[in-house]
Amino acid sequence: MPSRFEEVRDDVLSHPLHRACGLRLHKAADGESEVEIELNDFTLNPEGSLHGGMLYTFFDVACFFACLTLLEADKHPVSIETHTSVLRAAFKGDRVVIRARVDRLGRTLAAMRADALAVKPDGSEKLIATGSVTKSIITPGGA
Repeated sequence: MPSRFEEVRDDVLSHPLHRACGLRLHKAADGESEVEIELNDFTLNPEGSLHGGMLYTFFDVACFFACLTLLEADKHPVSIETHTSVLRAAFKGDRVVIRARVDRLGRTLAAMRADALAVKPDGSEKLIATGSVTKSIITPGGA
């Protein structure tokens, strides 16, 4: 039987938006995660660069995975605040990798940070955005 993390991971990765954006999870362990998205019709703006809303969306997902690795099976992280700073554009042909980490995990709140990097076809990386996410730690169905 799959663990709770695997079940939740599979549910998140199978979400229609995440599938359309080519979301892949590379790593999730010890309060860190790494996800990647494709730059395709679902993630590009009309000018051909990564849509800023996609950064917010996938910072949230990467931070969710990082946080989930530290929680007990009956706990669930829910976003209550996000902040994203876009530093430069990423374009079709780039891979966008988002690395997230939990800075502080308390009983009721988790504070996380994430960086987004554009990986060019030659393998070079450029930081394109930074972000922070705060999540409330809840017990689904609990009082």
